[in-house]
Amino acid sequence: MGRRIKKGVFITSFTLFCIVGILVLSFQIFKAQFDAKKVLREMHSKNVFPTSTMIPYYEDEIHATYVGDLSKPKVVLIHGSPGYWYDFKNIFTDQNLLDNYCIISYDRPGYGKTSVSVKKRLSDQAKIAEAVMNHFAKDEEKFTVLGHSYGGAVLEQTILDYQDKISHAIYIAPCLSPEFQKAKWYNLLVSGGLPNKIMPHELRISNLEMLALEEDLGKNEKRLKEIHIPTTYIQGKKDILVPYQTQEYYLKHHKNVNYSLLEDQDHFIPWSNPDLIIKAIQEKPFIGSVEQKGKELQKVLAK
Repeated sequence: MGRRIKKGVFITSFTLFCIVGILVLSFQIFKAQFDAKKVLREMHSKNVFPTSTMIPYYEDEIHATYVGDLSKPKVVLIHGSPGYWYDFKNIFTDQNLLDNYCIISYDRPGYGKTSVSVKKRLSDQAKIAEAVMNHFAKDEEKFTVLGHSYGGAVLEQTILDYQDKISHAIYIAPCLSPEFQKAKWYNLLVSGGLPNKIMPHELRISNLEMLALEEDLGKNEKRLKEIHIPTTYIQGKKDILVPYQTQEYYLKHHKNVNYSLLEDQDHFIPWSNPDLIIKAIQEKPFIGSVEQKGKELQKVLAK
């Protein structure tokens, strides 16, 4: 019996080690492709020169970057988990967009150059988004705010808590359904002990965010009917990270939505099809039925 137990422990430990090793290796390969210096060189080659700024936040700072004229309408982009401001590099470099908007993104707590420590609660994430808007706002200016993946959950909370600061909300493959955002077995697996210690910093931060997500989204569900600002929602059926049925869930609770469910899109729309985001930013939101809005957005994205 003792040998069987030892063998079982060995197999479990070895399997765990392999899983963590694969996660670490995969992330490092992914991160190398999106290194900040590399992205900036790419943007400079397209004659786009972002301005970096540090926004005071109590004893810490939020790192934000913007491109364009600050006197123009502003768009704030919120990245996923893990992620960085430059995940939206393809949005920053669209010249037609820059002719009409100032594009802003920031490193969320725990990521990039932001010194604010990880915030597990969406309400705390929303406070960071508000601080960014306050920094760039002039008078009673309102923003278009876009959230991708976990950034979509941050956007939802920001709307609920600071709705008067937002004129148009854009969800891109967002994490909004409590049912679909339950902590996975691997989140629990790497939440403590040796696996947690050997994980890259960004993955540890991401894991902490994911562990609290279901509870916070559940609390928000009762408040979704409070949302009255025009909202755009883009989701792909090939998304393997956020189930596309999330969109159906959201439409049950919020009616002022211009939505699109696309057959050939995956989770990584900011990289694979940034034109969808650019068109969504440029299109003026309108009021109408959910069905009318869905059909209209399909036409816009098909152009």
